[in-house]
Amino acid sequence: MNSSTMADSRIPKNHAPVDRPSWVLPALALAAVVGFFGFHGTGGEWLDFQVQAWFWDGRDWLIPKNSGWFHQFAYTGPKVVLYAFALWLLWALVFPAHSPAWLGRRRAAYLFITMAVIPVACTQLRSVTQMATPRDLAIYGAVAPNAWDHLLLFDAKPAHYPSHAFPAGHASGGFALLALAFAWDTAWARRRGFLIGCVYGGTMGLYQVARGEHFLSHTLATAALAWLIAACLARWLKPAEVSSTN
Repeated sequence: MNSSTMADSRIPKNHAPVDRPSWVLPALALAAVVGFFGFHGTGGEWLDFQVQAWFWDGRDWLIPKNSGWFHQFAYTGPKVVLYAFALWLLWALVFPAHSPAWLGRRRAAYLFITMAVIPVACTQLRSVTQMATPRDLAIYGAVAPNAWDHLLLFDAKPAHYPSHAFPAGHASGGFALLALAFAWDTAWARRRGFLIGCVYGGTMGLYQVARGEHFLSHTLATAALAWLIAACLARWLKPAEVSSTN
Protein backbone atom coordinates (compact mmCIF):
# COMPACT_ATOMS: atom_id res chain seq x y z
CA MET A 1 0.00 0.00 0.00
CA ASN A 2 1.54 3.32 -1.01
CA SER A 3 1.63 6.41 1.20
CA SER A 4 -1.23 8.08 -0.69
CA THR A 5 -3.49 5.07 -0.17
CA MET A 6 -2.56 4.92 3.52
CA ALA A 7 -3.38 8.62 3.93
CA ASP A 8 -6.71 8.17 2.19
CA SER A 9 -7.55 5.20 4.40
CA ARG A 10 -7.38 7.40 7.46
CA ILE A 11 -10.21 9.60 6.18
CA PRO A 12 -13.60 8.13 7.17
CA LYS A 13 -15.92 7.33 4.30
CA ASN A 14 -18.52 9.97 3.51
CA HIS A 15 -16.47 12.50 5.46
CA ALA A 16 -15.09 15.43 3.50
CA PRO A 17 -11.63 16.64 4.57
CA VAL A 18 -11.55 20.03 6.26
CA ASP A 19 -9.52 21.51 3.39
CA ARG A 20 -12.28 20.58 0.94
CA PRO A 21 -15.16 22.31 2.72
CA SER A 22 -18.45 22.70 0.96
CA TRP A 23 -19.17 26.17 -0.35
CA VAL A 24 -22.87 25.36 -0.63
CA LEU A 25 -23.93 26.19 2.96
CA PRO A 26 -22.25 29.62 3.09
CA ALA A 27 -23.55 30.37 -0.42
CA LEU A 28 -27.07 29.51 0.71
CA ALA A 29 -26.63 31.67 3.80
CA LEU A 30 -25.52 34.60 1.64
CA ALA A 31 -28.42 34.10 -0.77
CA ALA A 32 -30.86 33.96 2.15
CA VAL A 33 -29.56 37.21 3.65
CA VAL A 34 -29.57 39.00 0.29
CA GLY A 35 -33.06 37.73 -0.55
CA PHE A 36 -34.56 38.53 2.86
CA PHE A 37 -33.13 42.03 3.12
CA GLY A 38 -32.92 42.92 -0.56
CA PHE A 39 -36.62 42.87 -1.48
CA HIS A 40 -39.73 44.56 -0.17
CA GLY A 41 -42.37 42.52 1.61
CA THR A 42 -40.07 39.95 3.18
CA GLY A 43 -39.78 41.58 6.59
CA GLY A 44 -36.10 42.36 6.19
CA GLU A 45 -36.51 46.12 6.03
CA TRP A 46 -38.75 46.04 9.11
CA LEU A 47 -36.16 44.02 11.03
CA ASP A 48 -33.40 46.45 10.09
CA PHE A 49 -35.43 49.39 11.38
CA GLN A 50 -36.40 47.55 14.57
CA VAL A 51 -32.77 46.85 15.41
CA GLN A 52 -31.72 50.45 14.66
CA ALA A 53 -34.49 51.69 16.97
CA TRP A 54 -32.57 50.18 19.90
CA PHE A 55 -29.71 52.59 19.23
CA TRP A 56 -31.47 55.74 17.94
CA ASP A 57 -33.14 58.09 20.44
CA GLY A 58 -34.62 60.47 17.88
CA ARG A 59 -31.68 62.86 18.05
CA ASP A 60 -28.46 60.87 18.04
CA TRP A 61 -27.09 57.35 18.14
CA LEU A 62 -26.26 55.42 21.29
CA ILE A 63 -22.57 55.80 20.42
CA PRO A 64 -21.93 59.27 18.94
CA LYS A 65 -19.79 59.59 15.86
CA ASN A 66 -17.06 61.36 17.80
CA SER A 67 -16.77 59.42 21.05
CA GLY A 68 -13.15 60.17 21.85
CA TRP A 69 -11.05 57.60 23.65
CA PHE A 70 -13.89 55.05 23.63
CA HIS A 71 -13.91 55.08 19.84
CA GLN A 72 -10.17 54.55 19.78
CA PHE A 73 -10.58 51.59 22.09
CA ALA A 74 -13.68 49.99 20.54
CA TYR A 75 -13.09 50.81 16.85
CA THR A 76 -9.34 51.19 16.35
CA GLY A 77 -8.35 48.63 19.00
CA PRO A 78 -9.82 45.54 17.26
CA LYS A 79 -8.25 46.64 13.96
CA VAL A 80 -4.83 46.94 15.59
CA VAL A 81 -5.19 43.40 16.93
CA LEU A 82 -6.03 42.14 13.42
CA TYR A 83 -3.07 43.98 11.91
CA ALA A 84 -0.78 42.51 14.55
CA PHE A 85 -2.10 39.01 13.84
CA ALA A 86 -1.58 39.51 10.10
CA LEU A 87 1.99 40.69 10.68
CA TRP A 88 2.64 37.63 12.83
CA LEU A 89 1.36 35.41 10.02
CA LEU A 90 3.64 37.22 7.60
CA TRP A 91 6.54 36.59 9.97
CA ALA A 92 5.64 32.88 9.98
CA LEU A 93 5.72 32.88 6.18
CA VAL A 94 9.13 34.55 5.94
CA PHE A 95 10.74 32.83 8.91
CA PRO A 96 9.00 29.45 9.28
CA ALA A 97 11.84 28.05 11.39
CA HIS A 98 11.08 30.65 14.07
CA SER A 99 7.29 30.20 14.05
CA PRO A 100 5.28 27.68 16.10
CA ALA A 101 5.37 24.12 14.82
CA TRP A 102 1.56 23.88 14.92
CA LEU A 103 1.16 26.75 12.45
CA GLY A 104 3.19 25.87 9.37
CA ARG A 105 3.88 27.98 6.28
CA ARG A 106 0.92 26.76 4.22
CA ARG A 107 -1.56 27.35 7.03
CA ALA A 108 -0.09 30.80 7.68
CA ALA A 109 -0.35 31.62 3.97
CA TYR A 110 -4.02 30.60 3.87
CA LEU A 111 -4.89 32.70 6.92
CA PHE A 112 -2.94 35.72 5.67
CA ILE A 113 -4.42 35.60 2.17
CA THR A 114 -7.95 35.14 3.47
CA MET A 115 -7.60 38.03 5.90
CA ALA A 116 -6.48 40.22 3.00
CA VAL A 117 -9.00 39.08 0.39
CA ILE A 118 -12.17 39.33 2.49
CA PRO A 119 -11.91 43.04 3.45
CA VAL A 120 -10.86 43.99 -0.08
CA ALA A 121 -13.77 42.07 -1.61
CA CYS A 122 -16.25 43.63 0.80
CA THR A 123 -15.13 47.20 0.22
CA GLN A 124 -14.95 46.81 -3.55
CA LEU A 125 -18.48 45.41 -3.73
CA ARG A 126 -19.90 48.60 -2.27
CA SER A 127 -19.71 50.43 -5.57
CA VAL A 128 -21.90 47.70 -7.06
CA THR A 129 -24.49 47.39 -4.27
CA GLN A 130 -25.01 51.16 -3.76
CA MET A 131 -26.40 51.07 -0.24
CA ALA A 132 -26.62 53.91 2.27
CA THR A 133 -25.79 53.86 5.95
CA PRO A 134 -28.43 54.90 8.53
CA ARG A 135 -26.52 58.18 9.01
CA ASP A 136 -27.17 58.98 5.34
CA LEU A 137 -30.95 58.76 5.73
CA ALA A 138 -33.39 61.60 6.33
CA ILE A 139 -35.35 59.53 8.87
CA TYR A 140 -32.25 59.46 11.08
CA GLY A 141 -31.54 63.16 10.97
CA ALA A 142 -29.42 63.54 7.85
CA VAL A 143 -29.57 67.07 6.49
CA ALA A 144 -30.14 68.01 2.83
CA PRO A 145 -28.53 67.84 0.36
CA ASN A 146 -26.97 64.77 1.95
CA ALA A 147 -30.22 63.24 3.14
CA TRP A 148 -31.63 60.21 1.35
CA ASP A 149 -34.56 57.82 1.42
CA HIS A 150 -33.94 54.26 2.48
CA LEU A 151 -33.65 52.06 -0.61
CA LEU A 152 -33.16 48.31 -0.64
CA LEU A 153 -30.47 46.40 -2.49
CA PHE A 154 -32.52 45.74 -5.62
CA ASP A 155 -34.24 49.13 -5.76
CA ALA A 156 -33.27 51.54 -8.52
CA LYS A 157 -30.94 54.20 -7.11
CA PRO A 158 -30.82 57.87 -8.09
CA ALA A 159 -27.62 59.53 -9.19
CA HIS A 160 -25.11 60.16 -6.39
CA TYR A 161 -26.88 57.80 -4.00
CA PRO A 162 -24.43 56.71 -1.27
CA SER A 163 -22.49 53.51 -1.91
CA HIS A 164 -20.32 52.91 1.13
CA ALA A 165 -22.31 50.57 3.34
CA PHE A 166 -22.98 47.09 1.96
CA PRO A 167 -21.09 44.88 2.75
CA ALA A 168 -19.67 46.33 5.97
CA GLY A 169 -16.00 47.20 5.72
CA HIS A 170 -15.07 47.41 9.39
CA ALA A 171 -16.69 44.12 10.39
CA SER A 172 -15.18 42.32 7.40
CA GLY A 173 -11.80 42.26 9.10
CA GLY A 174 -13.26 40.47 12.09
CA PHE A 175 -15.29 38.04 10.02
CA ALA A 176 -12.13 37.21 8.06
CA LEU A 177 -11.16 35.23 11.16
CA LEU A 178 -13.73 32.66 10.02
CA ALA A 179 -10.73 31.32 8.11
CA LEU A 180 -9.66 29.80 11.43
CA ALA A 181 -12.54 27.34 11.03
CA PHE A 182 -10.85 25.80 7.99
CA ALA A 183 -7.18 25.98 8.97
CA TRP A 184 -7.03 22.89 11.19
CA ASP A 185 -8.38 19.39 10.70
CA THR A 186 -10.14 18.61 13.99
CA ALA A 187 -13.79 19.23 14.75
CA TRP A 188 -12.93 21.07 17.95
CA ALA A 189 -10.56 23.42 16.13
CA ARG A 190 -13.17 24.08 13.44
CA ARG A 191 -15.83 24.94 16.01
CA ARG A 192 -13.42 27.17 17.92
CA GLY A 193 -12.37 28.99 14.75
CA PHE A 194 -15.95 29.52 13.65
CA LEU A 195 -16.86 30.89 17.08
CA ILE A 196 -13.88 33.26 17.13
CA GLY A 197 -14.74 34.63 13.69
CA CYS A 198 -18.43 35.09 14.50
CA VAL A 199 -17.84 36.73 17.88
CA TYR A 200 -15.01 39.02 16.75
CA GLY A 201 -16.70 40.08 13.53
CA GLY A 202 -20.11 40.32 15.19
CA THR A 203 -18.76 42.57 17.94
CA MET A 204 -17.12 44.87 15.41
CA GLY A 205 -20.33 44.93 13.37
CA LEU A 206 -22.55 45.63 16.39
CA TYR A 207 -20.40 48.61 17.33
CA GLN A 208 -20.98 50.10 13.89
CA VAL A 209 -24.72 49.42 14.09
CA ALA A 210 -24.84 51.25 17.43
CA ARG A 211 -23.12 54.24 15.78
CA GLY A 212 -25.57 54.36 12.88
CA GLU A 213 -22.87 53.38 10.42
CA HIS A 214 -24.54 50.13 9.33
CA PHE A 215 -27.78 48.17 9.42
CA LEU A 216 -27.99 44.64 10.77
CA SER A 217 -28.38 43.38 7.19
CA HIS A 218 -25.00 44.85 6.24
CA THR A 219 -23.30 42.91 9.03
CA LEU A 220 -25.07 39.61 8.30
CA ALA A 221 -24.25 39.84 4.59
CA THR A 222 -20.61 40.51 5.45
CA ALA A 223 -20.50 37.44 7.70
CA ALA A 224 -22.00 35.19 5.03
CA LEU A 225 -19.72 36.55 2.31
CA ALA A 226 -16.64 36.13 4.51
CA TRP A 227 -17.68 32.56 5.30
CA LEU A 228 -18.08 31.80 1.60
CA ILE A 229 -14.73 33.32 0.63
CA ALA A 230 -12.92 31.51 3.47
CA ALA A 231 -14.44 28.18 2.41
CA CYS A 232 -13.55 28.69 -1.27
CA LEU A 233 -9.98 29.70 -0.46
CA ALA A 234 -9.64 26.66 1.82
CA ARG A 235 -10.67 24.40 -1.08
CA TRP A 236 -7.99 26.01 -3.21
CA LEU A 237 -5.12 26.41 -0.75
CA LYS A 238 -5.81 23.28 1.36
CA PRO A 239 -4.34 24.67 4.62
CA ALA A 240 -4.85 21.48 6.64
CA GLU A 241 -3.52 19.09 4.02
CA VAL A 242 0.16 19.25 4.94
CA SER A 243 2.06 18.73 8.16
CA SER A 244 2.74 21.63 10.51
CA THR A 245 6.37 21.75 9.40
CA ASN A 246 5.57 22.73 5.81
